[in-house]
Amino acid sequence: MIPSAVLADSGNKQDESELVAWTQAQIEQEIASYASRQQWPDYHTEISISVPASVDHLPACDTALYISAADQQSLPVGYLRRQLECQSGPQPWKLNITAQVSIRLPVIVSTTHIRRDTKLSATMLKPQILTLSRNEAFATRPEQLIGQRTLRRIRSGQIINPLQLQPLWLVEEGDAVVIVASKNGLEASMKGEALQSGVKGEQVSVRNISSGKVIQALVVERGKVETIF
Repeated sequence: MIPSAVLADSGNKQDESELVAWTQAQIEQEIASYASRQQWPDYHTEISISVPASVDHLPACDTALYISAADQQSLPVGYLRRQLECQSGPQPWKLNITAQVSIRLPVIVSTTHIRRDTKLSATMLKPQILTLSRNEAFATRPEQLIGQRTLRRIRSGQIINPLQLQPLWLVEEGDAVVIVASKNGLEASMKGEALQSGVKGEQVSVRNISSGKVIQALVVERGKVETIF
């Protein structure tokens, strides 16, 4: 919860306009913090606050006001629910408000129709300035997406949703890999060929080039696997 300055009018009732202005400032701060973590480029926000009529009956809060999320939404875009709380004073109270948040910024869209199970390349992606008004994942930089594979078809001009992509493969079928085997403190490495694609921590089949034997190994980093005992 975030404490506020005291919001009270000269009478005994909570001032609605001050409450709305403060709530909007808190949501703007929340968006700015999220944008900084995600390294968003320049963006513009529009926020519409809806306060229930019961605010007219609330006593003025003469102590710090608090705001907390009343939903499970991590992305501060679209329909948000927040709870305001006056925790002390002669008449503590809580108030649930809603906010509709729209954000305009450059997001990554597809330059062409992309089939399912396609590895994304730079030529398939471009930034486009759009206004987003719902809770849907997006990327703002091509490097967040390049190398990942699509789990479904994507239309030309469609926003690329990172949650609809397969995590970046560190080993791809047909790649030359280094097989590392360790036991009792001893470690040996050998050349191999990946027979399956895999992400970090995934088990894949690899062929030992020297012996021709096919074994199971765990993907540990790009081009490197460890044998499973």
